[in-house]
Amino acid sequence: MAYAAGVNLLLLDPGELTGAADGVVVLADRRARHLCTVLGVTVGQRLRAGLVGGALGDAEVIAVERADGDAPRVTVRFAAAAAVTPAAPPIDLVVAIPRPKVLPRLLENAAACAVRRIDLVNAWRVDKSYLDSPRLAPDAVALAVRLGAEQGVTTRLPEVVVHRRLMAYLDDALPAVHPPGARRLLAHPRDAVAVERAVPPGCVDPVVVALGPEGGWIARELDTFVARGFTAVHLGDAVLRTEAAVTAALAQLALLRRLPA
Repeated sequence: MAYAAGVNLLLLDPGELTGAADGVVVLADRRARHLCTVLGVTVGQRLRAGLVGGALGDAEVIAVERADGDAPRVTVRFAAAAAVTPAAPPIDLVVAIPRPKVLPRLLENAAACAVRRIDLVNAWRVDKSYLDSPRLAPDAVALAVRLGAEQGVTTRLPEVVVHRRLMAYLDDALPAVHPPGARRLLAHPRDAVAVERAVPPGCVDPVVVALGPEGGWIARELDTFVARGFTAVHLGDAVLRTEAAVTAALAQLALLRRLPA
């Protein structure tokens, strides 16, 4: 089946199909603008599509309206595929809140890899002004993870939670939200074992990865994570920026899961 070029995934909300006849949805938001102004879709084209939290499928363009002065409207008919999206790897991230301009890219990259959950935490080396950034607002975070899911062709949007106090997160949220038996990793470039020592090839256990701020975790934070069962691991010789470290960690974990035990 030929799909419109440039569309990784048209992501629809289940509520948009509620009461819709034969899966018909009318789009009049950024998705419609992108379809019209960037891709120039025409009636009859098919797009990769999926329902948030549900199945993948395709959407046939059945009407395009580009009235002058008005937002474009694109009407599509969604049909779910017979098979639902494969289960995403049970990987959670704990990330010290990065610079505001980095945050959307970080969230998009993580969401593209279908992580289950992202906890954004305060840390000693996190600039306290970051906590008040508008890019931490719920709408901004929701848009970033949605864009990432569209890029990565996944219908699963990670839950993102902001924690203003690291110790409160470690004492209360950590044991409550992460699956029992998860391997806990603390990304750190020094005095750490290679990641494959902590997650051997073929291992499919749930994993929680904690990544520090620019400049890294301070010694007291490192000790606190280790006391809670985290193993300090490195991803190679390079010292990476936060958003690069997130991508590197997820890529290496994906490779280790694919390798034979």
